[in-house]
Amino acid sequence: MTDRLHFKETEYGRLRHILTSPWLDPLWAVLFALTCGAVLLILTGHDPVLAYREWVARAILRPSGIQETIVRAIPLLFTGTAVLLALRAGVWNIGIDGQVLVGALAGAVAASYLVGISAPVMWAGATVAAVLAGATWASIPALLRGRLGINEIVTGIMFNYIAISMTAWLIKGPLGDPAVVLPQTRLIPVEMRLLTLGGTRVHIGLVLAVALVGCLGWFLTRTVAGYELRATGASPAAAAHGQIPVRAYIIVALVASGAIAALAGANDVLSTKGAFQGEWNPAYGFVAFALVFLGQRSIIGLVPAALVFGQLSYAADVMPRAADVAPAFFGVIEGTLLVALAVTVWVRSTSVGRSRFGRGAKA
Repeated sequence: MTDRLHFKETEYGRLRHILTSPWLDPLWAVLFALTCGAVLLILTGHDPVLAYREWVARAILRPSGIQETIVRAIPLLFTGTAVLLALRAGVWNIGIDGQVLVGALAGAVAASYLVGISAPVMWAGATVAAVLAGATWASIPALLRGRLGINEIVTGIMFNYIAISMTAWLIKGPLGDPAVVLPQTRLIPVEMRLLTLGGTRVHIGLVLAVALVGCLGWFLTRTVAGYELRATGASPAAAAHGQIPVRAYIIVALVASGAIAALAGANDVLSTKGAFQGEWNPAYGFVAFALVFLGQRSIIGLVPAALVFGQLSYAADVMPRAADVAPAFFGVIEGTLLVALAVTVWVRSTSVGRSRFGRGAKA
C-alpha cells in the first residue's frame, strides 16, 4: 500500500513538473488568450464554438490558410530576429517600424531602376539598398545611445514618426511613379518578384529568413564576438571590467538590428506588394516584441512564434466574412497573449526569489 502511494505521488510529481515547465509557458499563455477571447465573444453576442471552429476550418486546416500563414510569418521572422539581436546586447530597438519603412522604400526605388535587367540582379540590388537604408536609419539612435547615453527607446519612437512622415512625403513627391494616380513607386511585374516554392504562395524569402535565424544562433553561441555581445547585455559593468568594448557592441547591435528589420520591408515589396505605397505602415514593431517574448527570447522559439502571429494576422482577414468577427478581435488576442506572458515571467521570478530567500533563512 505504501509503495502504491509512493508511486502515485512520484507520478503526480512528474506530471506537475512537466505541466509547470517553463517551456510550456507559451502554450498556457496561448490557451489563456483564447479563453479570454471566448469570453469576449460571448459578451459581444457571438458563439465562440462556431467562431473558433470556422477559424480552424478556414485558416488552419486549408492548404491556402497554411500558405498564407507562412507568407505573413516571414516579415515577422525578420523583425523578431532584429529585436532579439538588440535584446541580446541589452538594448531595445523600438524603431523597428521606421526601419521597415525606410528599408521598404529604398528597396522599392532600387528595384524600379533594376527591374529591366534581370530578376536576381534586381533582388540583390533591392536587398542591399534596403539593408544599407535600415542600418543608416538605425545608426543615429545607436550613436546617440552609445556615445551620449541617450535612451534608445525615446529616440527609436521619435524616429518611427519621422520615418512614417518622411516616406509618405517622398512617395507622394519625388519618388512616386508619375504614371499612376495613387502614390507609389514603379510596380514590379509579377513575373519579376521573388520565386515561389513548389507552386505555392510561399516564396524564397522564407529561406532567407530561416537562414538568418540560423546564422544569428551560430553567431551568438559559437563565436567570441557573440559571447561578448551577450555578456554586454547580461551585465555591461562586468563586461567593461573584462575589457569588452561595451559601447561598440551596443552601437553595432542596434545598427545590425536596423539592417535586419529593413529586410522585412524589402521582403514585402519584392514578394506580395510589388511597390511601396503611400501611407503604408504594416506596424510590425509591436508584434515583433510579442513574438520574441512568446518564443521565450530564444533563437529556436522565433520560428513557431512567428507562425502563431502569422496565423493571427491571416485570421483577422478571414474571420470577418466567416463568423462576423471584427479584425480588432485578434489584436485583443495578441495583447492578452503578451499580458499573460508578462504575468508568467513575474510569477516565475517571484517564485525563484522566494525559494532563494527561504533557503537563506533556513541556512
